Amino acid sequence: MLNTDFLKTLTILYVEDDETIRNSLGTILKKIFKDVITCVDGRDGVSNYELYTSKMDVVFDAIISDINMPNLNGLEMVKKIREHNSDIPVIMTTAHGESNYLMEAIKLGVSGYTLKPIDTKEMIMTVQKFCEIKRNQKIIKDKEEELSEYMEFINTIATIVKVDTKDFIHETNSLFCGMLEIENEQLINTKMIGLIHPDAIPLGYKEMKEYTKNGETWKGKLKFISKNKEVFHLRTTAIPTRNHNSGEITGYILIGFLADDEELEKQETIIKAKQNIMEERYKILELNKRVKTLRKNANSFESTSSEQSVSLIKETLEGEKRKNQDQLKQIQHYEYQISLLKDKLLSIADNEKLKRTGSLKRVNELSRENAILKDKIISLQNEILAITQKKAPKYVE
Repeated sequence: MLNTDFLKTLTILYVEDDETIRNSLGTILKKIFKDVITCVDGRDGVSNYELYTSKMDVVFDAIISDINMPNLNGLEMVKKIREHNSDIPVIMTTAHGESNYLMEAIKLGVSGYTLKPIDTKEMIMTVQKFCEIKRNQKIIKDKEEELSEYMEFINTIATIVKVDTKDFIHETNSLFCGMLEIENEQLINTKMIGLIHPDAIPLGYKEMKEYTKNGETWKGKLKFISKNKEVFHLRTTAIPTRNHNSGEITGYILIGFLADDEELEKQETIIKAKQNIMEERYKILELNKRVKTLRKNANSFESTSSEQSVSLIKETLEGEKRKNQDQLKQIQHYEYQISLLKDKLLSIADNEKLKRTGSLKRVNELSRENAILKDKIISLQNEILAITQKKAPKYVE
């Protein structure tokens, strides 16, 4: 089926020495494609190709050319153009098959051919198929580069481990090796379970294995133990891996973010704040005791001491009262700061979680798009093979 939207994005180099055919077919092609540059023979084709690509930055998507032409035939023209572009799709037109051109056409990577009188729809379908393959290959390459950039970024902030269905490690990154204090070569072909802390095996590890075995993504926290028996936690996402051809589960990729530092920092901050509050409250209790003692003394002095002594005691009491009020304000200030700190820490944690979730989601999307595009290329290649086999008795002129 013709994809008119896609065809309208293509620029074609059309080469034909027969003026009648060139004018009639060229008019049709210009209505279908985005742009069509017409040439009168092979030499004109090479000249225009070099002019438009080097001087005008035009990118040709395909070449449609006759074979028998003066001033360089079609194959000689393609040979020269291949020096500039080795993979541009080329469709040849010929009045009758001639076997002497067949081997040369194969060597030059001619994509296909059509016999004259030309079946326009069939020829355009052939151009569309080969251009779709090339476009999809470029999309896959771009997606793979984008995916590679995401993986490079994740590789700097996360541990990455690739494990097979038998629990053997096949790939890992330097961050994970550093945390475990084990060389990469020593980790390869060792079992993942040997790195998990015994406390985490009954729940987290077994649950993760069950999820990935069923083709589901698992998220949770895993506890690891290093070579020197140091314990660390990773907030982990386990993504199942599959064989692109059979679809069978081949293992999983474990992506982890260190949990310890962030959580310890939060806990230490809260603990320090609580300690400050407790110290201030203790000081207030001590002050209250002193106030009670002074009041008791004041009451006894009121009946036995002079007015000067009573006045001194009252001043002392007022001073202690002011100190007490200042201490209460300080406590309120600490409690307010703790509240702000908690909100800030929760906000930072939520933002980091969103960023990491977005990165992992994008990685998954790119992986799925990559697999879909590869399947599409395989399907198109199979269709092309079927067309080629169907036309096998024909020969290129």
